[in-house]
Amino acid sequence: MRHNRCVTSDEIRELFLGFFEKRDHRRLPSGSLVPATFDPSVLLTTAGMHPLKPYFLGIEKPPHNRLTTCQKCFRTVDIENVGNTARHLTFFEMLGNFSIGDYFKQGAIEFALELSLEGFGFNFDDIWISVFEGDPSLGIGPDEEAIGAWESVGIPRSRIVARSALYSSFSRSVTPNSSAVQTAQADN
Repeated sequence: MRHNRCVTSDEIRELFLGFFEKRDHRRLPSGSLVPATFDPSVLLTTAGMHPLKPYFLGIEKPPHNRLTTCQKCFRTVDIENVGNTARHLTFFEMLGNFSIGDYFKQGAIEFALELSLEGFGFNFDDIWISVFEGDPSLGIGPDEEAIGAWESVGIPRSRIVARSALYSSFSRSVTPNSSAVQTAQADN
């Protein structure tokens, strides 16, 4: 896919989902923006894995142990930043591949690298990785398992960057008004 022409979101979506279907993942349709079952943790679907929560909790049997989705999501945690930056959105689609009792980080990383190189055509030497740096206040260290898995597929340690949860686009734990976010924004 890497070339000098623009690609559409439809092309990216289909390449991603098709890649995982060819690797024994069952494609599921997007779940509703309003969670299908009562979930006091959210009002609306805020993450790609949210409709799959009953499978991960063992409440329901998944249709397959490998799944892939393009989930419609809605977030308002940083709504006051929408329109001020290119990265703050309220409605978006999140692509995902999920394993329920099959593979974990090593397998996910192998799939991610294969998709990046063979699917999207990225140059191996241009790929940089970010991993969770840990949180000493919670007694959590750096994600050494992910670092080791990326190194095992040839990514040099010099291109693996440890980042805090603050920089995770999937984190819902830090709000835009917190002093940590304001400090990070001031540093950028």
